[in-house]
Amino acid sequence: MPSDVILNSPDFVVCVDPEFRIEGVGGDSEAFLGVAAEELLGRQAIELIHVEDRDRVMGNMIRYAEGKESYRPELRLLHSSGHAVVVEVVGRRLRRPDGVHFLLVARRQLGLGVRQVADDIGIGILRCDPLGEIHESNAAASVQHGYEGEELSGRIQDLSVQVSGDSKDCPDAQLHPALRYLNGAGTASQVVTIIGRDGVSRVISFDARRVRYREDGTPGVIMLLRNVTERYEMQQELYRRSTRDDLTGLLKRSAFLEAAEDLLAATARPGDFPVGEQKLFGVLFCDIDRFKSINERHGHGEADRFLGQVSEQLEASLHTVESSVVYLGRIGGDEFAIAIQCASRDEFEQLADGFRAAVQRSALETLHVLVTASVGVSFYDPNVGQTVEELLDEAGAVLRLAKRTGRDRVLHFDSGMRAVRSEQSRLEGVLRSALADGRIEYALQPVVDPYTGMISGAEALARLRDDDATLVPAAAWIEVAVAAGLSSAVDAAVLEPVLALLGSLVERCPGGLPVIGVNLSDTSLARPDLADWIFSLLERYQVPPEAFLVEVPELVLPVIRERSAEALNRFRDKGLWLAVDDFGSGYASFNEVRDLPLNTLKIDRSFLTEQRDSADYIILRTALEMTHALGCRSVAEGVETQAELDVVMELKVDYVQGYFFARPMPPQDFVTLLLSAKPVAPQGSAVRQITTPGQRVGSEDE
Repeated sequence: MPSDVILNSPDFVVCVDPEFRIEGVGGDSEAFLGVAAEELLGRQAIELIHVEDRDRVMGNMIRYAEGKESYRPELRLLHSSGHAVVVEVVGRRLRRPDGVHFLLVARRQLGLGVRQVADDIGIGILRCDPLGEIHESNAAASVQHGYEGEELSGRIQDLSVQVSGDSKDCPDAQLHPALRYLNGAGTASQVVTIIGRDGVSRVISFDARRVRYREDGTPGVIMLLRNVTERYEMQQELYRRSTRDDLTGLLKRSAFLEAAEDLLAATARPGDFPVGEQKLFGVLFCDIDRFKSINERHGHGEADRFLGQVSEQLEASLHTVESSVVYLGRIGGDEFAIAIQCASRDEFEQLADGFRAAVQRSALETLHVLVTASVGVSFYDPNVGQTVEELLDEAGAVLRLAKRTGRDRVLHFDSGMRAVRSEQSRLEGVLRSALADGRIEYALQPVVDPYTGMISGAEALARLRDDDATLVPAAAWIEVAVAAGLSSAVDAAVLEPVLALLGSLVERCPGGLPVIGVNLSDTSLARPDLADWIFSLLERYQVPPEAFLVEVPELVLPVIRERSAEALNRFRDKGLWLAVDDFGSGYASFNEVRDLPLNTLKIDRSFLTEQRDSADYIILRTALEMTHALGCRSVAEGVETQAELDVVMELKVDYVQGYFFARPMPPQDFVTLLLSAKPVAPQGSAVRQITTPGQRVGSEDE
């Protein structure tokens, strides 16, 4: 035995000849093997090792003898009692004339060994040299590669496994992570999908570290492997839920916008396409016509099934579109968005027609009715440089136009519309600034008793001045206020000064205050504190409730019927006047007028006519008869000529409002006219014969 063997070492020491026979023993062989040292001499060293570890250790020894690696394996010695002793072995080569001898020192490991612990908790261990030759692995690594019950051996390149990866994202995506790491193309931590020899796909996390195995310092790699398939699938499901609509499986709004922005960025880079083959990009905003009625008639369950069918039909229709990329998204209840990169505008038309056809087919199959759809289309213009949000906004604007002009159609956003929207955007800025600075004005248009010429009240009309101090036409900026969600703020900016004016007239009008009306928007009417808000302002300015009129636009009457019913009833009980404005121009039915606590109907001027045999005249007469039958006051709006005045007086209208008597005027001019206590003369004509108050037609107790 060599002289450098420590006979009294607490470790177990053996010297092995070139044939792997034991030629010397030191240390405590009894503790490690339960056998005296002299009984071990001449035996094959491999016989001392646990049967399950022998092949691996023998391979390690051969490579160690050839100088391919240092020797420090963990293994199990076989004790004579039958139990295993886990040790770590440190080796040293001893060169002699007859060959290479080995000095091996075994040190006891406390508790379980690293390999066993790793196997027990499912962590794979894989060690290989720079050429990919596997030097060590454990049972968990075998299972993770589909080699259960068999130790990994040979070269990693020769394993019967496939690495799943997208070569577009990474040219080496299909290389084993150990090889990618050795080649310098992979990171120390990688997560890849491996299809094992058993055909099972597993998501494996690899954590690598470079180590040195050759005495000349040539590096190898050791990797820890974890099966993270379950965690990965859970993360994928969470990601799917965060990006995909549960009902249709299409992209949610935020995910759609993100994907579409990436597609737009790629489209906007001219160098990404061959010369003359630049792609187009655009967005389609698609909406199902009258979807609310589908919910009401068929129920939400059937409506949801219909939407799911539409999505399936829509995705199927994409196979007919030869586009580079198409993204579909559901961005609202019945609203869908499509982002497309393609070579021709014809493909936009195909997609739009495909959506409309999908809606019709799905409706016939699920609801057995005919349902139509409308589509708005907006194209990316490099000279404008819209974002996807802006494109979607443009497509939404033209979609709303399609719905207003008959539905069941496809409309395209153009440069003229862009100019209009640019002006609307500018006006929104003007409006916001005016609201912030308290610069919203109002004018009062008198409401006149046509039988006396006396002022009965007025309607307050909001006014906005442009940056150059000129008045902005109401039709232009009111639409902007609605679209920007500023209607309620405008209402408040008019309501308070009107009530302040009425409060200032209490002492100056001993005969009674005029009734001044303010037209409230649907957002104000939907306020849960609507009644309390109005009552608090009336109390603050000491205005009697009967001097204030709440005007409800007929267009929103069906919408606010339920939400505002309680507040409107409280108004009636308190003595406020309630009017339907522009009656006949919207969609309110006689039932809605009858069921709400209204006491004034303002007839829209579109029915004013001199032709007594026309349909408009019949509607006007019927509306006034119904008004009187319900015990309501009637006001004819927009009276501009003597002939129109004669018609409404003939039909016993109570009050008139229009340019024939007075245009909207500043509040102080209205106060001056009111306090003059004189009849209002028709504009641009001689004062006609006015009947006396006793001859007035209408309710005597008004």
